[in-house]
Amino acid sequence: NLVARASDEARELSAEEEAQYAKLNESMDSKLAKIEDVKKGEERSAKLSAVIGNLEVTSMKPLENDADVLRAIIAGEKRSARFELRALATATATTPVTFADFVVEALVDGNPIYEGASKIRTTDIRNITVPVVAGTAPAAAFVSQGGTISASDPVFTSVTLGAYAAATLTLASQQLVDSAGFNLVEYVGRAAGAQIAYLAGSACTLGTGTVQPTGFVTALNTAGALTTATKQGTAAAAATFFSAADLADALYALTPKYRNPNTVWHVASSAAVKLRKIQDTTGQFVLQPSLAAGQPETLLGYRVKENVHLAAVGSASKSIAIIHEPSFYIREAGGVEVATSSERYFEINSLGIRTIYQVDSALPDTAAGRILVSATS
Repeated sequence: NLVARASDEARELSAEEEAQYAKLNESMDSKLAKIEDVKKGEERSAKLSAVIGNLEVTSMKPLENDADVLRAIIAGEKRSARFELRALATATATTPVTFADFVVEALVDGNPIYEGASKIRTTDIRNITVPVVAGTAPAAAFVSQGGTISASDPVFTSVTLGAYAAATLTLASQQLVDSAGFNLVEYVGRAAGAQIAYLAGSACTLGTGTVQPTGFVTALNTAGALTTATKQGTAAAAATFFSAADLADALYALTPKYRNPNTVWHVASSAAVKLRKIQDTTGQFVLQPSLAAGQPETLLGYRVKENVHLAAVGSASKSIAIIHEPSFYIREAGGVEVATSSERYFEINSLGIRTIYQVDSALPDTAAGRILVSATS
């Protein structure tokens, strides 16, 4: 090597040999450092293998259905859960019935306008806006060859939909909850759904828009979309606060685009009784029964729904309304949240099951409906 050769020749290393010697030392140091890193890596690997060998790996059983989720909440394995709302499955569908299905079924039954309304479902509760064309939309016109096409921009406004919390607390006996044969999903879904549906139905009909949704009756009343009955027609109509002619006036106060199969009469329970007795000038009853099983009655050719939230018939009451239901918007935010507590009802061995449904509603275009105001007595 370089050092031995220089020693044999009894001389010092030359500059070139000094440089070569330095490079050899650097290379040796680098290789020694790599060897040390490999040794340390092998030591770490051995330690990790020893630790992993002593670990017991367990996995949580996956929650298979809504019943498992609810029982997990009750057992304290989950703090709460949200169930996504969806349209009800048809009778021939093979989709399993979920917790949310029982809630939606209750909403269809307890909120008369729910089924026909336009529904917007979101995963969060942030406000959303629905655009509305204000006034008359720009009109088209025929133009001659080379003629000028007049430009006009539609004016838009918007309606804001928030999320108001409708909450209910359902009690369930601990013995029933622990029973394997107890249908917890159906019990909670129906019990909570019925309470929420009635509250939401009232709000979607009469809600003020303050800490609750805006009802379609409130929106129409605020906009002055009213037809006041004059009890025209037969003498027998006087006791009913409205006549067949008054009903026709309310119907045809709607523009043609809002008179279609999606247009529905909403009538109070007492108004339904009086409508059943009203005859036109030819002696025909204005409320016609359906000729097909399961189909609603019709009034002047349009479906009738009994709305228990409307005021009872009386002097100047608002007991009948007609509305193009898809023009009414219902916003549902975040699905349905369920949480439980056993401490509060410990002494009666029951569980409190809290259900929260967040909703808002609005009628952006009040030309889509009309209220028939009963005549003053």
